[in-house]
Amino acid sequence: MNRISLLFLLFAFPFFVQAQDDLCHEKCNRARVANNMQRVNYYQYTTMNKYDVRHIKLDINAETATRALSGHVVTTAVAVAPLDSFVTEFKSTMVVDSAFVNNIPVVFNHTSDHLFIPITPIIPIGTSFSVRIHYRGTAGSNGVFAGTSASSGLSYVATLSESYQAREWFPCKQLLGDKIDSTDIWITTSSANKAGSNGLLQGIDNLPSGKLRYRWKTRYPMVYYLISIAVGNYQEYVNYARPAAIQPDSILVQHYIANTATYLNSVKTNLDKTPPFIEKLSELFGLYPFYEEKYGHCQASIGGGMEHQTMSTMASFSTSLIAHELGHQWFGDNVTCARWNDIWINEGFATYSDYLLAEKLPALYTTSAASTMLNMHTNIMSVANGSVYVPETSVYDENRIFSNRLSYNKGAAIIHNLRFELQSDSLFFQGIQNFQARFKDSVATGEDFKEEMELISGKDFTTFFNQWYYGEGYPTHSITYLKPTPDTIQLFVTQTTSAAITPLFSGLLELRITSAQGDTTVLINITSNNQTFRIPYSKTPTNIIIDPNNWVINRTGTITNGTVVPVVLSNVRATGKSDCTYTFEWDARDEINVLRYEVERSENGTTFQTVASVTPLRNSVSSYVYNHSSTNETVIYFRIKIIRYDGGFSYSSIAQATTNCNPLSDIRVLPIPATASAIIDISVPEKGLVDLRLFNETGQLVRQLTLSLNRGSNRIDRFFDKLAGAGMYWLIARLPNGERISRKVIIRP
Repeated sequence: MNRISLLFLLFAFPFFVQAQDDLCHEKCNRARVANNMQRVNYYQYTTMNKYDVRHIKLDINAETATRALSGHVVTTAVAVAPLDSFVTEFKSTMVVDSAFVNNIPVVFNHTSDHLFIPITPIIPIGTSFSVRIHYRGTAGSNGVFAGTSASSGLSYVATLSESYQAREWFPCKQLLGDKIDSTDIWITTSSANKAGSNGLLQGIDNLPSGKLRYRWKTRYPMVYYLISIAVGNYQEYVNYARPAAIQPDSILVQHYIANTATYLNSVKTNLDKTPPFIEKLSELFGLYPFYEEKYGHCQASIGGGMEHQTMSTMASFSTSLIAHELGHQWFGDNVTCARWNDIWINEGFATYSDYLLAEKLPALYTTSAASTMLNMHTNIMSVANGSVYVPETSVYDENRIFSNRLSYNKGAAIIHNLRFELQSDSLFFQGIQNFQARFKDSVATGEDFKEEMELISGKDFTTFFNQWYYGEGYPTHSITYLKPTPDTIQLFVTQTTSAAITPLFSGLLELRITSAQGDTTVLINITSNNQTFRIPYSKTPTNIIIDPNNWVINRTGTITNGTVVPVVLSNVRATGKSDCTYTFEWDARDEINVLRYEVERSENGTTFQTVASVTPLRNSVSSYVYNHSSTNETVIYFRIKIIRYDGGFSYSSIAQATTNCNPLSDIRVLPIPATASAIIDISVPEKGLVDLRLFNETGQLVRQLTLSLNRGSNRIDRFFDKLAGAGMYWLIARLPNGERISRKVIIRP
């Protein structure tokens, strides 16, 4: 179905709805799909934010096979800001006969698909008021479907208002955040028809005209686009669901379908799946949210299904469509997306509801849950990019909002992945139930669901959502495996991604190691690209199957049975610079068995010490640069110690570097202020004897020491430990070249 996000503006803001090849499979407005691209001028007025709708009473006349409607709607609301005018949406193609505020006739202006009613005096904040609007006309085909089915003999008229088509057939406020607290829907039609709607049927009135008036009432809050009517020459078929939470009580399941025995027999098997589906989803998601009223279906050729609250409108009755629309009663109806960017709350979870029912009740499906998820992954990866989250640039494009690939399939697949990340179905389903309870009768965003899952699990899902919800594309994994020891398997895992905007997909990944001695399933955690995993394993591997149970959207690249190949180093070189620094560089390939590199340095080329540890990059050719600073030597030697996973090691060739830098003369005392245990850091330009003298503030010599120091930086300990007391001192050093340097020293107690 074509839907749209709402932008609240103080002025008119036109937008385009762009057609896409990727149209929604579940519900589509056939009239708009037939016209591949249609310009829609759509805007709203912020004045509608000044009142909160509490109740709607819709009294409407409707007949089958025609979109001609007439009647009136009464909106009861409370002012949340001083209200000098009442504004509501209603297509200008419809006719408004009269309007009343608090039962008093008022003037109105019906233009630009809105109805404007001045109010005098101003309605104060917190005041309840009612507006009654009488109207008639032929409703637009974007929101009302009418026709006759030759195959079933059904004649019908039915509404479909998501995302913004409610205004096509009754005056309403189309803002997602303002759920209507309660609703009465009265439908008058010919006696040959039945009329279905939301809530419970309160009664059927025989009118003097010979027509019937069906009075439906719901006392559950409902978003505007879920209000519906469906009128047809129906028969009624009833069964009951008995969720464990309310036994021995039950939930009415009421079906209005084409009135022939042949048609009932053709769909009865699938209709009878509705009660066990309600019972199972009540177990998984929490009790069916509208259990005090009913659930049901009304048949009409709307091109798919629409999750009207408590009574979905259905073009057909496939198992998956029944499951999907039922799932919406929790996700979309009880909890509604707060904005169209987060349509995932509605469509991703409804699609996953179908998967869950196939998983939990396989006897009721002809296809397996595994094949369903595999087909989803195949569809998702048919295009390299696209996010589940609907970006701001696309919130006016209904075909993007209701993208089958992104909002439905990828939306469901990332829920499946999140379930896998939790590694606990009890936490996963408890998190869903907590989310349903927290946002019951309200609206929520993707971030709200993320927060709920973080609360239940103690995990941080920021990276997960950045990758899978806001990010685009999918990963491709390649693995080289080898047996470095008889009891170990080593896996070198690399990843490429289909969309540059998401350079890495981290998270859990399941692997199946096949062997003639029996398969083994292991779990690894991808935290970076080019990772190596060592796993205890004594069998002889024959292959690696990546993600055998399709938990993660991904492709398999190459699987290579490797051998223990020695690393190859090249271009091992060192360079000295005039600023007393050295650069040590090397290149490497075939690094799969390298645990780490250790950089070693030496002053004489014989005795080495470790100065750095380097993690292998494991690129096809990896290049490394290590920078070292030293003022003590004019010649320095470097080498690499290569440490393997099996504990063995080897060395590179030795690289020598020379520098002619001249260290600056300097003397420092640390810490500042100093203590009796302070150190002296002194840098001298050449090797030789250095005379150190310490004078107190009266000029008296209190300490003298002569030392042989190396060129560059030197450290002197315990020079101050025998001083008589705290105070200010002067430290003077005479260097081998005759230069004198000094430093004022404060010694604290």
